[in-house]
Amino acid sequence: MNTQNIKVTKYAKEIKEISHMLESLVLEMTQDIRESEQRYRSIVEFAADAIITISPNKKVTSWNKGAENVFGYSESEAIGQDIDRLIAKNNVEDEAINLSRKVLRGEYIHSFETIRYTKKDEPRNVLLSAAPIVDRTGKLVEVSLMYKDITELKRTHEQLVQTEKQATLGIIAGSIGHELNNLVGGLLVHAKLLQQFADRPDKVRAVAEIFSTHLEKVALHGKNLLSLSRPTKARFEPLNINIVLNETTDTLVLSGVLKHYTIEKQLCDCTELVNADKNLLEQIVRNLEINAAHAMQDGGTLKISTRLSPDNKYIEMIIADTGSGIPKEIQDKIFEPFFTTKSDGQGTGLGLPIVKDIVELHKGYLKIDSKVGEGTTITVGLPVIK
Repeated sequence: MNTQNIKVTKYAKEIKEISHMLESLVLEMTQDIRESEQRYRSIVEFAADAIITISPNKKVTSWNKGAENVFGYSESEAIGQDIDRLIAKNNVEDEAINLSRKVLRGEYIHSFETIRYTKKDEPRNVLLSAAPIVDRTGKLVEVSLMYKDITELKRTHEQLVQTEKQATLGIIAGSIGHELNNLVGGLLVHAKLLQQFADRPDKVRAVAEIFSTHLEKVALHGKNLLSLSRPTKARFEPLNINIVLNETTDTLVLSGVLKHYTIEKQLCDCTELVNADKNLLEQIVRNLEINAAHAMQDGGTLKISTRLSPDNKYIEMIIADTGSGIPKEIQDKIFEPFFTTKSDGQGTGLGLPIVKDIVELHKGYLKIDSKVGEGTTITVGLPVIK
């Protein structure tokens, strides 16, 4: 065998070895891909969240067990259906169509809170996340959707809001009861005076005026108690923060909650309005002012002020007390549910967390500045209506 043949045989052997090596490597990579795909399918298939893929024309191409559990449709019922027609009904149809357009343009959606409907037309509160899936050329081939069902979480949160509201109602009702007792006692005295002065019109008129003033206060207390029992569902409208702040503070003074404290007000003369729910805004003020009163057990000064933020995009409401203050190490915890520094029977630990939730609902911000022995200042910023 000549040298040339020996070289060819050698090269052929090396090529064969490389071929076997590549074949083995391809088989190994294929196995890894297959295992990875099975692992991915297993995670997606049995995830608690609804994980769905749709085609560029919004037709459902995959539907996991979580989607079946959340929306009630089986995989065979959902595949090939228009996703928006399937689960977006009633008042969220237009919103769903706009979101679909957005993600089909290649945009992402992160934890968007909305409502979708089950097969039985039951509304479910969900967090929607969506991401486009593109090929090597950048062309969109599918969209991945994930719906996290937060219906029970929302229901629990609403129950906590109601629990906290009832606790606040108890505090105010106790104070109002004391005030009503004083008013009714005065009314009884003046009723007897009316009987005694029946033949003296000038005295009757003077007593009747006092009588009328007392009755107006009684009626106002009744109105305030009714306002506390209003439903918590948000109804947004243009509001002047100064008006809401004045009315709510005056109610707490009249009810006796703030009766023994010095109130200092410094409200800005700005005319900007905020888009807010009056009931929830009142709840913010009540909770913060009652907290301030509890921090000043032996009396003190409650400073209330409003101002425009430096960028003129927010109206800030500042409530400051001269109470005991909050230690630095627990300031981050005071907005956690059920955390409280108050003594037993004074608080539920829900007031500040719910204030935080309400502020976030209004796209605002919350700041705290507190020093032990000096007092606490809480700033609430709400966006100005553009």
